[in-house]
Amino acid sequence: MSKESRIDEQIKHFYDNVPNVGDALPLKDYLLKHEDSRMAWYLLGKEYEGKGDTAKATYCFAQAGEVYEAFESKPAPQLPGEKTKGKGSKWKWVLALLIPLLLAGAAILAVKALIPSEDIASSTPEEATPYYEDTTPVSDAPKASATGSQSSALPAGIIPPDQVAGAAIPDEEGHNVLGSLLTLKPSKQPRLLVELPKLGKWNDWVKSGKPIASIVSDKESGTAGIQWYDPKWCNCKPDDSSILRKTVERWKPMQEEKALLRSAMMRYKENTGSWPASPETLAADYPNNTMAGWNESMTPWFEELKAVLLNKRDGKIPTSTSWPDNTGPEAGHGTPSGQLTPLADQPLTVVIDKTNHRLAVVSGNVLIRNYEVGLGGDKTPEGQFLISEKVKNPNGSGTGAFGSRGMTLSDTRYGIHGTNEPKSIGKDESHGCVRMKKEDIEELYDLVPMGTPVTITKGGLPNELRAPPERFRLKSTQDETNPRKVYDWLN
Repeated sequence: MSKESRIDEQIKHFYDNVPNVGDALPLKDYLLKHEDSRMAWYLLGKEYEGKGDTAKATYCFAQAGEVYEAFESKPAPQLPGEKTKGKGSKWKWVLALLIPLLLAGAAILAVKALIPSEDIASSTPEEATPYYEDTTPVSDAPKASATGSQSSALPAGIIPPDQVAGAAIPDEEGHNVLGSLLTLKPSKQPRLLVELPKLGKWNDWVKSGKPIASIVSDKESGTAGIQWYDPKWCNCKPDDSSILRKTVERWKPMQEEKALLRSAMMRYKENTGSWPASPETLAADYPNNTMAGWNESMTPWFEELKAVLLNKRDGKIPTSTSWPDNTGPEAGHGTPSGQLTPLADQPLTVVIDKTNHRLAVVSGNVLIRNYEVGLGGDKTPEGQFLISEKVKNPNGSGTGAFGSRGMTLSDTRYGIHGTNEPKSIGKDESHGCVRMKKEDIEELYDLVPMGTPVTITKGGLPNELRAPPERFRLKSTQDETNPRKVYDWLN
């Protein structure tokens, strides 16, 4: 019997057993939209209850059965001649995970995306496949990407996620993030929730990645569940997260590469009016070095983005890029979401705090790096600038007043560069420029493309420094020196 026929029978039964059949609610449309689940009957009952239609609400609550009992903490009403249903305990496994999320504000009507039918009662947590177990036959398993390296390979048996969401703590906002993962369209890939600590008003990217949970949903089998890794979120004994932590550690550097590539393509478009045609267009010789090099893993992502950008929609060329997540090394799969969403949505920018002597690379409210810098006090201007030039060895070598890397701000005599006076870092001893330690300026130079906006202000950045043990690097592919110019930045 088709779903529509079953619903027709249920509606007939509804009107046969409920008085006052005049009904303003689109009953059939509602049940078709939410499918013939107990959750749909429960939600419909709540609507009737809110309208004061007690008889209709009672009928719907009786059909909802254990869903009603789980939400209302009391037995469901029984219709005349009906026997108590016996599937409650397994239903409550899933509902026990959902109720606190729904009460925290997750969309109730979207729960049906996670629980396709009453058949979910046939699956228990013990029967659910852990997120990390790849059950694909060896002969059909996807081949490792040719662009991947050993450091970017997934641990054996790992299925790459389709989303990696960040959340700080299990408060209302954190529960909403988890609820959104639970109520998304079912996927054969897991969704991961990882800790994203707060650093003042910022989300701390460097310290992020501690596993909280993995979410598995499968439309075909009707199973859904959470595998917990953090007792603060589940009040339970969590599973071992060591394999998952290694997966996230491999994932994070690739998201930095994606953020750089996406930002570089957007800045190139802003500067030239067209999208880059090839990687060589972005990583060109000075003065066209939008990027400071190229890593092999970026090539499939570039081709993925290029295919989208060259596909005109309504006769118009897209004005922004998406987030590449369908190609490249499997270890890089998983679109940032939840409180990490800005990383996939907003290009990289630089913020300089004159009060704290800090320079940060940010994407929205996600703080990716936070360095200590030397400044010039009132000699360092405040306002909005762009990185208008990038040059290696501005002194003709890696030594000297400007160190091994330099970046000009808006074609002025102000710049961000290295220094041969490392003791001046953290102080106001420059003539207006921004001085950085060698390892910091070399990472920053590779991490942000030409055209990146720079905001210089007082306050706003945390005092805590943030840079990973293994610094971000691009493979040098071009000549970025400029021996024909003697730089006279206001060191």
